[in-house]
Order: sequence, then C-alpha cells, then structure tokens
Amino acid sequence: MGQMTIKDVARRAGVSFQTVSLVLNHPEKVARTTRETIEAAMRDLEFVPSLAARSLRKKLSRSIACVFAVGARPGDADGLVQGADEGLLLQAFATVTDQHGYTLIHRRWCRDDPDGLSRITGLVSEARVDGIVVFADQREDPLIGLLQAKRFPFVVFGLDMPGAHCAVRAERDAIYEAVRYLARTGSRSICFFKGERDGRRTPTVAERFRGYREALAEAGLPLRDDLVVPCDWTSESGHRATLRLLDRPDRPDAIVAADDRVAFGVLKALHDRGVRVPGAIRVVGFDNCVQSAFTIPSLTSIEGPTLEMVRFAFATLVEVVEGTRGPDDLAQRQFPTRLVVHDSTGSTGRAQL
Repeated sequence: MGQMTIKDVARRAGVSFQTVSLVLNHPEKVARTTRETIEAAMRDLEFVPSLAARSLRKKLSRSIACVFAVGARPGDADGLVQGADEGLLLQAFATVTDQHGYTLIHRRWCRDDPDGLSRITGLVSEARVDGIVVFADQREDPLIGLLQAKRFPFVVFGLDMPGAHCAVRAERDAIYEAVRYLARTGSRSICFFKGERDGRRTPTVAERFRGYREALAEAGLPLRDDLVVPCDWTSESGHRATLRLLDRPDRPDAIVAADDRVAFGVLKALHDRGVRVPGAIRVVGFDNCVQSAFTIPSLTSIEGPTLEMVRFAFATLVEVVEGTRGPDDLAQRQFPTRLVVHDSTGSTGRAQL
C-alpha cells in the first residue's frame, strides 16, 4: 500500500476531503459520528498526517503541553484525585520551560468523555505545541497511541512505556527499601495500602507490589492477602481502610501507604482510635510532600527526584522536536528514590535508597 492521502481517506469514509482536513485541523467543528467514521478510515488505511509538511508551513511554536489523563470528567471528584500532584509537577515544568524560553500549556483529558481526546488532538493537528508530555497510568492510554500514530513528539512521565521516551521512578526499589527498612527495625506484620485507580491495577502499582513481596520474602515474612489493602489515592480512602483494619483482631504493626495523602488518612484514623504512632503501628508514605513534615507525628516518606525527572523529560522532548534525537534513539531513564525517615517510624534522619 502506497502513501495514503486525505483524498483516499475521504473516499473510504464517504465524505469530502475538506471534511477530512477539518477533522485533522479543527476536530471540534465536526459532528462526533462523522469524526469517528473518518478516524476509523484513517486507521484502516494506516493514514499518517504529514507533520513534516506542516512544519514547513509553520515555524516551531516554542510551546509544549503537559497533558494529564484522568478517569472522570473534570467536574467529578474522582477526576481530581491527582490534583495536588499536578500542581507540583506543573510548577516544576513551568520553572524549567521558563528557563529555556518555552511556553507551557496545561490540559487534562478524561477517558470517559467521548470528546476529550479530540480536544487534545487539536493541539497536534493545529501545531499549537511542538511536543507533549503525557502523564498516564496505563500503557494502553489512547492518547499515547494517537501520538505514536501521528509521529508527534512526546515523552511519557511517570510510566515505563516500551517503545517511547519516558522518565520513571524506581517504584519497585522504593517500596522494597521501605519494607526492608521496617523489617530490619523490628516490624513483623507490614500492611501495604497498594492504591488503585478506577478499580484498575496499574503498572506502577504492580511494580510497587513486587517490591513489597520481595522485601517480605528476604526478611522471612509471609505474604498475607489480608495485609494487602486496596484503596484509591485519597486521604478519605486511607482513613476508611485503616478503620476497617483496626476492627480486625490481628492488627499490623506497620502500614506502607500508596502516597502521602493516603498516609494522612491513615494517621488520622489511628489518632481517632487512640492508636499510638509509632509505638503500636508505624506509618510510611510516598512522595514526601511538604505537609509530611508537619503531621503529628511527622511522616516518614519516600521521596523522588521530581525536578531532575522534569528536566530530563523536557530536554528529551526538545531533542525530539529539534531532530537531534532520532525515533530509534529512545531516552528511557529510571530515577532512584530515597527514604526520608521521620517520627512516624520511630527515628529521624535520612536513608538513601
């Protein structure tokens, strides 16, 4: 099959080539059923828009977009679960882009919104940005597939993505070292609040669970299903899950939470029930956010090199945009974390993971 054109797509979809062009450049102006028919024709014909031709018509915008994939519409509470993380990451990206004379655009697309992806497509088809940093928790994310099909410059942040540029934390190592630390310092019944989103087990959660399982095995501790607790990524979920845990006759002596927000809920539930931390139960969070130092007791937490990851992702994206990094020269880097030890585990100081 030779190089397909928009006229070939138009014939397959039974529309005018002007309508195909409109889908490519202004998808929001095309009825959804028509747009879906045209997009299906593009997939059938393996049609790839010529970004090179567009770049000849328009200079680089010196703008990049940070696009967060969420599981609910923007007005729904579940869709705002990552709000605090988004703010910190956007601040870091804004700092780095400003330093290099780039403009930062922030977008969210909701997987349950049928028009959500088409709105992001406009950034690509109209060349309003030179590249995109994708924040996703699933390798099958439709936005990643779309960008790959269009050969548009992008970098995945926070998710190990085969075949794509990506910046990730060493999730397995982070939990492994935290559990290993707890076991070495006396904990024998370590509970893992593993974190799930929309009931789906993400690659990140799978890697963390692997670290938990392997650290227990090394310490000679059994892997108990009743100590692996599903929860979402909110303080409310951590609070509810901890209260249920405390109703059991056999309580754990340590809890490793999915992130700091979950850990805040854990600490409140333990306080509400009069359970001493760290005397009766020790608590570890993940992310080491600023508030962790001001909880009572202060929260031991895993810290990742966010700014270093942001700089790597931005530099990689610029290299791809400017053509100094070819499509087969993948930039994939895993960043180490460290455990910041505070009062919730019984001692203070810093331990390098």
